[in-house]
Formats: sequence, C-alpha cells, structure tokens
Amino acid sequence: MSAAPKKSATGRLGTQMRGKLQQGYAGRGKSKFRLWYAYSPKAQADVVLNGDPQYFHFLLVESDPDVRSASYDVQARAMRIVGEELGQTINAELHLADGSVVWRCVRSEDTPALATRMDHLQLLITQRVHQELPARVELQTAEDMVRQPVRLQNWNRLLPYLAQARAWPLHEFGNDVAALLHTREEVALCDVIALAEPGKEGLYVAALLQGVQFGRYRSDLNEKHWGLGSRFWEAQA
Repeated sequence: MSAAPKKSATGRLGTQMRGKLQQGYAGRGKSKFRLWYAYSPKAQADVVLNGDPQYFHFLLVESDPDVRSASYDVQARAMRIVGEELGQTINAELHLADGSVVWRCVRSEDTPALATRMDHLQLLITQRVHQELPARVELQTAEDMVRQPVRLQNWNRLLPYLAQARAWPLHEFGNDVAALLHTREEVALCDVIALAEPGKEGLYVAALLQGVQFGRYRSDLNEKHWGLGSRFWEAQA
C-alpha cells in the first residue's frame, strides 16, 4: 500500500494566501480602497496592504537599508499595549539597524484627530508606560511618500524578483555577486547578469537586490530608473 501523498508547501501557502485575502476583504467592509497582496522579505511573509498609501509605505520600507525587519500585521498587538483607539492607528512595526524599534502610522493625509492620537502615543512612549512600547512613533502620509516616485516605481518592479526567488537558497549566487562588487569600484546590472548561467539570471538579480535591501550594497535606484545600466557599489564599512 502506497503512502499517502504529503501536503505540499505550495498547497499550504495557497491556503494561507486565501485566508489572508479573505481577512483583508472582510476588514475592508464597504470601503473602496484597493487591496494589495505582496511578499515581504523583511517580514518573511505574505502581506495584505489596505490602500495605496500602505502599499507605497511597504515599497519604501522594503527598500530602506536601515530597516532590518518589519511587521505589517501589528495592530492587534498594539491595541493590547496601548488600547483599541490608539492601537488602531498603527500599521507597521520596524526594527532598525541601530537596534531601535519604530511604530508607523500610514494614512492618506494628516488630520487634527490623528495628530492628537499621535501625540498621546508619543506621550505614552516618553513615559515608558509599557515595556513593549517602541522607541518612537512616526506618521507617513501619501504626500510624504510620493515625493520619491522613481524609488517607488523601481521597487514596485523589483520586489517580484525577491518573491519568486524566496524558496531558493541565494547564498551561492550572493557570494558571486559579493565577489564582483568587492573587486570593482562600481558595477552595472548587466555585469551581474553576465555572471549567470542561462536561466539563472533572476537568481543573481534577487541576490543583488537582497544586498541592496539590507545595506550590503548601495545603488542609484532611488534616483534612476531600473535597467541594465543601473549602478551598484559595495557599501562602506
């Protein structure tokens, strides 16, 4: 008698995706904002983002080398710490390279009511009323984020490379990319792609982008559109 087939990781992932999307649609209620579904390397999870401002914020966080890890599903924990009204204000928790933790509130625009809640949150943080409070709380509005259009456009295109490569161990490809960047003062994307065997170009690109995400490499991706001429440098020690 043959053994029963094992439940594949893909199947479980599909179930998890459907569950998160159902929760997102249920939470949206009658609102008309767009739901974004994406993979976050910094959360190491699939995330559902409610509306364009949250998606823009996601792109900026994922491309920020000062952010080591992120959670985009933090409201329930925040409400447990600071209460329902203030906790609902929080959309993300970021762990930074300097060891500090930041809570982010992401909204289309600032309002007097929101400013009051942010002031109350900052007061609780200053008074250290709970040991799980972050170092600070920040507000990011859509107006703040769209000031970086090239960065947003680039990472909207680039994060799918990382999502598609997440099941692959990138260590080998990362070593080749690191060696190239270490031996040259500056490299272009086409130089990195030239390292790859046919069919593995995307894995080298993913290893390169992972290095940019976590501050191992610097790039011109905040200022210039992605292409074969995109430039990369080894980060300063």
